[in-house]
Order: sequence, then C-alpha cells, then structure tokens
Amino acid sequence: MMIQSLKVMGFILAMFFVASTVHAQGQVPVKILSDHMEYVQESSTVVFTGSVHVDREDFQIWSDKLTVFMAASGEQAGPSLGPDGSQDIEKLLAEGNVRIERENQTGTSSKATYWTKRGVVVMEGNPVLKDGQSSISGEVITYHLQDNRGVVEGGQRQRVQAVFMAPAGPAAP
Repeated sequence: MMIQSLKVMGFILAMFFVASTVHAQGQVPVKILSDHMEYVQESSTVVFTGSVHVDREDFQIWSDKLTVFMAASGEQAGPSLGPDGSQDIEKLLAEGNVRIERENQTGTSSKATYWTKRGVVVMEGNPVLKDGQSSISGEVITYHLQDNRGVVEGGQRQRVQAVFMAPAGPAAP
C-alpha cells in the first residue's frame, strides 16, 4: 500500500511539474489537454494520448499523441528542477495528425518535435507550413520561433515546393 501511495504521489508531482503555471524567469505556462496520460518515471517522460491539445501563450499544437521529455539533471538520477521548483521540459514530441498554429501561420505534419530551450520546431512526415494563402512543403521543415525563420529541406521523396501569391497583371520585363 505504501509503495502504491508513493507511485501515485510521484505521478501527481510529475503532472504538477508539467502543467505548472508558475512564471519563473524565462519560462511560460504550458497547458496540455488529452483523453489519457501516463507518467514514466524511468525515462522522465509523460505521454498524452487521444485528442491532445497543447496551449502555450505563443502557439498551440494538436496531435494524436504527445510525449513530454523532462530535462536531465546531469549526473543525478532524477529530472532537473527550475528556479521555482518546477520541472524543466526539454522537448515535446507530437505524433499523428499534427497541427501547429502560431499567429497567422499553420503547420501540419505527421510528426513534430519542439525543443523548448532553443525555441525550434522540427516538422517531419509531409510537413506543410501555410502563411495566409502562401504555403511551403518539403521533407523536413525546421522553424525557429524566436527569429520567425524557417528552413525547408527537400530530399529523394519530396522536393521543396513553395506557393506564393503574386500581384495580378502583366509581368515586368
């Protein structure tokens, strides 16, 4: 009974760290909704499945599955804690029917990895990034949130394709 209580307490603490809304220096709240959640202490991960929705003040993610990887704490056995006692999130891995929205931009793919400290999103599996009526696609799209900059890579399976809206009328000589 004592071991079961400790497991439940560990699970509750892990969820508190993931869903923490405390604003520490350099941190923003991340709210995650899903049908199911599983905490895996050995790998310092939390896996959300079923209609997953990540809500952060600067973007949102929807997917079938989301794995939250907690930052390693160096040589210690447990995950690291932030300055306010909250656990640091290293990355989010969204899989299945991934959609990301930020301002007027929407990205879709089968897999997306968000590296929290670097502010970088890597989209794979038929990724498409739309900005209004313009769009770009390729094999891999890497998007740098802080710089509002993207890199699109083509490959053997899919070349880079860009569609931009141009003014109507005669072309300039």
